[in-house]
Amino acid sequence: MKIKAATRLLADTVGPLANTDYWKKRGAGCIVMARSTNRFLFPLRSSEVSDPNTWGTWGGSVDGSDEPSATVRRELHEEADYHGLLDLYPLLTFRDPDRGSVYQNYLAIVPEEFEPRLNWETAATIWTEFGNWPTPAHPGLEMLLCDAPSLSTIRYHMNEE
Repeated sequence: MKIKAATRLLADTVGPLANTDYWKKRGAGCIVMARSTNRFLFPLRSSEVSDPNTWGTWGGSVDGSDEPSATVRRELHEEADYHGLLDLYPLLTFRDPDRGSVYQNYLAIVPEEFEPRLNWETAATIWTEFGNWPTPAHPGLEMLLCDAPSLSTIRYHMNEE
């Protein structure tokens, strides 16, 4: 039953994702969690990008031979002006074999909440509690937040001391 539900979710999500700029060959992104509060930071996509006015992850295309983790670090610098300590833990890897695309999601843990300095890609941000996810969610974020192994990884790291 779980496999059928996951397959249906994937089929329902691929359609909406096909209309986004997600479909580069390789991409990577993250959700940010502050260790001190166990709250999560999400960006609201601006009207200048595809799927505007939806909440998403911080991320982008993997350049050349870069590792996905390097992309996440670069994108947090570019999109949120974050330059502090950062621990990354892999979450859902989305693969579209028809297009040959892969998008690696991460949990990015920072020591404290911070105030992002936004660029043209992000209209607003929100720090929120686990499970109190912002809506409407970008289809990629929605898929990530419905992925049981990813949620287990997040919960595990929330309980670390």
